[in-house]
This record gives sequence, C-alpha cells and structure tokens, in this order.
Amino acid sequence: MKIRFLGPIQRPPDERVTEVVADFAGGTVRILLEQLGYPPQQVSFLSVIRDSQRLSLDQELGVDDEVTVMLIVGGG
Repeated sequence: MKIRFLGPIQRPPDERVTEVVADFAGGTVRILLEQLGYPPQQVSFLSVIRDSQRLSLDQELGVDDEVTVMLIVGGG
C-alpha cells in the first residue's frame, strides 16, 4: 500500500506510516485511518481517495492500493 497526505492535515509520524504500510493486510478505510492513529472523532473529517474517487469509511482497501488522505473541504 502507498499512502500520501494532501493539504493541511495532521500527519502521523513517518515511523507509524511505514509500519502501517508494511503490515496492512487489507480492511476498510476506517481501519486504515485508525491504524494510522487518527482518533474516531476525527475520522469523519477525513477523506480517502483512490483512483480519483472518494471512498466511504466502510470501503474495502487492498494491500496494493495507492490512496491519498486529506481533510474534507467545504465551500459555499
């Protein structure tokens, strides 16, 4: 798995990201974010993008996926 972070998002320490990338055996977006260290109350404010599509928190991820993690941005 390859994880990128985009924009003004609090990034986990590089060591933690490296560990998650190495150990991720698949699972949901929610599981990935929790393994990266984001508390449950912050997870709903994050967006995970794969292949230019925003994924739901219950969407399954594979070990070969490339994803981008970013804050959900609103506008008006």
